[in-house]
Amino acid sequence: MTMGLLDDKKRNNIAGYVISMWHVEDLMRANAFNLDKVEELMIAPMDADESTKADTRAWYSSIIQRMKLQGIELQGHLSEVEEVLNELEFLHNSLVNVIRDEPYVALFAEARPAITALQSQADDQADGPITTGFTAIYGVLLLRAQGKPVSPATTEAEGHIRRLLEALSVHYTQMRKLPGVSMN
Repeated sequence: MTMGLLDDKKRNNIAGYVISMWHVEDLMRANAFNLDKVEELMIAPMDADESTKADTRAWYSSIIQRMKLQGIELQGHLSEVEEVLNELEFLHNSLVNVIRDEPYVALFAEARPAITALQSQADDQADGPITTGFTAIYGVLLLRAQGKPVSPATTEAEGHIRRLLEALSVHYTQMRKLPGVSMN
């Protein structure tokens, strides 16, 4: 199987990996899972050799196949992305409730009001705090990409959530380097 385009990001910046994968999933949906359209819009314009373009095409093709196989054509995330989100939620809960990592707990205290507000809007469909944080960051990215205004309050909340997710990413990377820890 082709090496994934985001493997380096997955190893070194797990939060960036999650956001990037959500973006890729949305791009595949926006292009109706049509690999020829993906080729035309995303691969052909690349400044890369033909071998790299072929690997990229194979990677996007694999994403499309897995999304269809997993039945997430309209919404949802690939199982490997969901697995990472579950790991991050677990790590977050461990840092807050078990380890009580003071710098991390302080970052969570700053981000918590925005996360809680978003969770309350979701009622019984609310995700955990980390998935909710990713949803907030991704939503703001989409607003900015569409040229829509982002309020100062939203920008401030996004900053708190972003710092929390960046710290969680660092902890995740450190945890994966521990002996005996085997996660994807």
